[in-house]
Amino acid sequence: MTTNTQETNGVSFKHIDKAVKTLDVDAMEQENALLPDNLSGRVQKLVKVYSSIRPLLTVVSTLPIIPAAWRAALTIFSQAVEAVVSAPEIAGDADFKAGKDL
Repeated sequence: MTTNTQETNGVSFKHIDKAVKTLDVDAMEQENALLPDNLSGRVQKLVKVYSSIRPLLTVVSTLPIIPAAWRAALTIFSQAVEAVVSAPEIAGDADFKAGKDL
């Protein structure tokens, strides 16, 4: 039985729930209308969404009920997205605009 205090892979239910709840769906829809429809806008959205669901993806990628190949694929996907959202051009520069130098 799972409880609110149980931890999986160092991530608690409370931590996952708090992170997921940071995604305000109504606010995201409004922000989507304001974000430019270009690479910069898409990366901004990716960073926000991934940051909120990262703990959930971490736990899901360790569940033994999911086939090993699926868990491995999910782990590789998470690592690839993490590489993008933690890139110095994004993480260290609030004024980052993807593709501005092209």
